[in-house]
This record gives sequence, C-alpha cells and structure tokens, in this order.
Amino acid sequence: MKISEIKEKMLVWEDFYGADIPQKDQIKKARTKQELAEIMRDYRGQMEDRESDAMGHFEQFYGSLGLDW
Repeated sequence: MKISEIKEKMLVWEDFYGADIPQKDQIKKARTKQELAEIMRDYRGQMEDRESDAMGHFEQFYGSLGLDW
C-alpha cells in the first residue's frame, strides 16, 4: 500500500470506542512507512495505558465495596 493511502486510512480510522488517532499532524508530515508504524505503535501504547488505568480504577472501586473476588 502506498504511503499516501496509509495516511488517508489512518486519518479517518476510529478505534473500537470511537476514538481517532490524535497525532494528525505527525501522520500528515510522515514520509516513511517506518514513521507511520511508530505512530501506530505509540497509539497502541496509549490504548494499553487507558485500559490499565480503567482496570485500576475499577479494582479500586471494587475493593472499596468490600466484596470478595
């Protein structure tokens, strides 16, 4: 796939929860597939961090209820 096509898809893509990739300027300025891959890896890390934060928040709430697992 050409870089221009990859950029086009990345700029309109939304994840499972409806969030887009926020690094729009970086996507537009990228000149190589490696740069685009790095943007995707960074976004994946952000998704993992959000999931981890959400799970921590849930576990804290669950624990505050005094319920056993």
